[in-house]
Amino acid sequence: MGWNKMGSGEAMMSLTVAEPTEAQAEAGNYKKAHITPHGLPITIETPRGKMRRGIGADGEPWAVKMPADYGYLKRTEGADGDHVDCYVGPHVKAPNVFVINQKDAESGEFDEHKCMIGFGSKEQALSCYRRAFSDGRGA
Repeated sequence: MGWNKMGSGEAMMSLTVAEPTEAQAEAGNYKKAHITPHGLPITIETPRGKMRRGIGADGEPWAVKMPADYGYLKRTEGADGDHVDCYVGPHVKAPNVFVINQKDAESGEFDEHKCMIGFGSKEQALSCYRRAFSDGRGA
């Protein structure tokens, strides 16, 4: 696993690490990539194109092929008590960060923020966010 550094602190990922086992994913003890676009320290848990899996609140397993690199901002704490989650898109030089106020799909109440970094427009960020939900509930 590694990152190829480009100019101006930008990075391009070249990951060849296998997807973590269920136990590794639950414990968080698997290799992750680390980048710093615009000086923001980010850990990538699931690279674009890899499968992200979990168990829903209903006890049913879910899986989705990630439309963008997915991880979290280091040294932060979100509304859920974990790090602030982020997606890193293809335009890492884009100057804006779009923040999505995610709602719980069942209650409709605020859940947590998702930062969309490296997207050229609000529409591009929202499209990526929606594609990250295998059940179509991202909207």
